[in-house]
Amino acid sequence: MQTRKIRILAVDHNPLLREGLTLLIDLQPDMELVGVAASGEEAVQSFTQHRPDVTLMDLDLPSAAGIMAIQEILKIDPATCVLGLFTYECDESRARALLAGARSCITKDRLNQDLAALVRDCARHAG
Repeated sequence: MQTRKIRILAVDHNPLLREGLTLLIDLQPDMELVGVAASGEEAVQSFTQHRPDVTLMDLDLPSAAGIMAIQEILKIDPATCVLGLFTYECDESRARALLAGARSCITKDRLNQDLAALVRDCARHAG
């Protein structure tokens, strides 16, 4: 019996990171990438269109657009799960993302090691 795949939206301003996220997600048999976005505005539009289970949100978007997108996405669906992606461990954007409603955050240098487990945990708590 095949279970439904975890549907993921990946948001990052860097096209190379978006490609890397796509590859990491494609390696997971229980996950599918349903959308990508490069800005906060695109993230909200793509979320509305695709209604993913998990949104991976770049916290380094210009003008704090990642934080604003988290807030807008959670207004649309308060039960959805957002994971914040940030560059530096001591980055203050992590605290702002958690206050905005992100379930968890991960540094971009840990994506290869920790992303799949975090997405699965996030999806279990969504909805």
